[in-house]
Amino acid sequence: MITKSLISIIILLTIILLTTYLLTSSNNPITAVDLRSQFSFHNAYTTPCRTLSPLKVYMYDLPNRFNVAMLSSEFSKSGHDDVIVTVGNVPAWPGGSGLKQQHSVEYWMMMSLLCEDCSKDGEAVRVLDPELADVFFVPFFSSLSFNTHGRNMTDPDTEVDRQLQVDILKFLRQSTYWQRTEGRDHVIPMHHPNAFRFLREEVNASILIVADFGRYSKVMSNLRKDVVAPYMHVMESFVDDDSPDPYNSRTTLLFFRGRTVRKSEGVVRAKLEKILKGYEDVHYEASYATGDSIKAVSYFYIMSKVDSE
Repeated sequence: MITKSLISIIILLTIILLTTYLLTSSNNPITAVDLRSQFSFHNAYTTPCRTLSPLKVYMYDLPNRFNVAMLSSEFSKSGHDDVIVTVGNVPAWPGGSGLKQQHSVEYWMMMSLLCEDCSKDGEAVRVLDPELADVFFVPFFSSLSFNTHGRNMTDPDTEVDRQLQVDILKFLRQSTYWQRTEGRDHVIPMHHPNAFRFLREEVNASILIVADFGRYSKVMSNLRKDVVAPYMHVMESFVDDDSPDPYNSRTTLLFFRGRTVRKSEGVVRAKLEKILKGYEDVHYEASYATGDSIKAVSYFYIMSKVDSE
């Protein structure tokens, strides 16, 4: 399960970036409005940038097809789209898929808000009254939707992903709270680089939770307003490292087995492979993150002095 520290880091970064973004948005090429206009789309509505810590988060109650119905058939049955999701009935995140697990931050953010005990002493608390909220969390599992519905981008199932994006955008535009800031105080997970790919430009003013900026323009996503969340580890944490000298007891300096051709046609990883070639205590191998390969390499990562995952 994701550690509490990861959620805390993401929430803390959201607080900092939200405040900075709203205070400096007068020079933003996306918005080009002054601070007061951020909160004066309706004359009767004014609010400061945010309240004191902890951050008050309102989470939309979305129909289950936008999130947990992709995890369990129980929530996708006819008539079950509006079943209230709680800590007691929320489906577990599926195992066996490294890619889905890597981009599961959307699930864990939702879980942290569902879990009342988890947020009592945290950096963020869930509020049920949207008038009290500093930010609005949109629990649309856009990464899981991409990975579930036509991941190769040509399957007919891709239409399901596109329609979910159309429907969530319609839902948000009908929200009074979206309308009064045009979504600037809304947090939307978009962790997979292809998540929300059909209509992402329509939510470019919102605070996006991303893995990197590799497939976004600077206008679409940037560090002034968005949060870069780390991947979830696809292997279990090693907790039995009780050697008197754990570092020197590991026999390999660096172990890597994974995709060697990725961003920018793998230029960086190809260069690393060339630099590291020939060192006896370095293992660098091209592979894919399947369930079997993840299990196979777990031991070798444990015996590596440098975590290269």
